[in-house]
Amino acid sequence: MKVGLILPQGYFNEYDGWDPEKAWGRTLELAMLAERLGFESLWFGEHVLPKWNTTGIAFDCVALAAAVAAAVPRVGIGFVVINSTFRNPALTAKVAGTLDVISGGRLTLGLGAGFRQIEADAFGFDYPALATRLAMLAEHLEIIGRLLVPGGPPVTFEGHYARVREVTNNPAGVQRPRIPILIGGHGPNVTFRLAARYADELNLDLLPVDIPTALETLWDRFREVDRDPGTLRLSAGINPSMPYHGLRSTGGQRIMEPGEFAFMAPEKFATLGTRVEELVQWRELGFSRLMAGVPGLANTDETLYEFVEDCHAAGVELG
Repeated sequence: MKVGLILPQGYFNEYDGWDPEKAWGRTLELAMLAERLGFESLWFGEHVLPKWNTTGIAFDCVALAAAVAAAVPRVGIGFVVINSTFRNPALTAKVAGTLDVISGGRLTLGLGAGFRQIEADAFGFDYPALATRLAMLAEHLEIIGRLLVPGGPPVTFEGHYARVREVTNNPAGVQRPRIPILIGGHGPNVTFRLAARYADELNLDLLPVDIPTALETLWDRFREVDRDPGTLRLSAGINPSMPYHGLRSTGGQRIMEPGEFAFMAPEKFATLGTRVEELVQWRELGFSRLMAGVPGLANTDETLYEFVEDCHAAGVELG
């Protein structure tokens, strides 16, 4: 199982009170340290406002990824995830193609439907019901998937929520057959069907205990479209504010309370054990990749080294 690091961007209020240039310098410093420590990839997520104090620093994920990709030359670069509700799909494809060139073919393009209405309201975007946001995502995936094929024909698409007319995307990136597409989520009826049709990787925002049941449904979705499930990579994430038992340090990170985690029922918090135990579970489930959020990285390297120790203890080797 490969392990990537989710870099701090300000979403968890890591940089409250910081000078923005110093905050960027710390993120870059951590990216370089992660590469030296053997992390396979570096990850960014799209949040335009911080989680708790919305006046704090929140870096744009695309600009940050491009800067890190140019400065840190060997590890993968990925998004978990870009919010399709905020973006024109053809421009997303343009951004992805450019970033893949900048990074020398290291990009994984993660896409999702967004889940924070406060961000949409603040920036003047519509925030329709989840079913509509997922329908928008489906149309975006259709357009983006076509536009990421290097040398592909011009694309015309007329949907309910998105349209393009005879558009080409040059550069479409350097990877072949195209830049990998990741979808984040766990919905069995829509998200799993989108993953079966469009995704190279699915990032499941579930606890390990819920994975076997979810996978039964996911493979049913693959059978619906006659696709080999072995062509999909499975990944999972660790939230930096998860209240794992036995953490020696949180680096001043605010730890989430039951009810604050968007994709987890409050009663699930009571089932959390240690981080090592969860790492073992992800490894035994056969997941391809883990995107790790580590608490307190803005303030200390200590928590990153503790996470590396936990990986070793769980039999998950970096590098």
